[in-house]
Amino acid sequence: MHCKIFLVSVIISLGFLTIGEGMGHRGLGVDPRCRCIETESRRIGKQIESVELFPPSSHCKDTEIVATLKISGKEICLDPAAPWVKKVIEKIIANKVP
Repeated sequence: MHCKIFLVSVIISLGFLTIGEGMGHRGLGVDPRCRCIETESRRIGKQIESVELFPPSSHCKDTEIVATLKISGKEICLDPAAPWVKKVIEKIIANKVP
């Protein structure tokens, strides 16, 4: 009888540990990988409502640029190597400097 109680206790404890590990980074709002899998290099400047820059971090070695589109609100990743994207980044940085 004690063996069954011990076994059930161990299984429940392992279940809580597994749930806690699975929620670890995501529960804190941290994504443990890069946001951008594919990037857009076509010129879409007039369709963009806003742009966010995400510098390299421990979770992603790349600088990521995420644009929100005006009409759909969809977020897309921009290619940081595209010449027009570089100009957008320069404007953002210039506007942030006091």
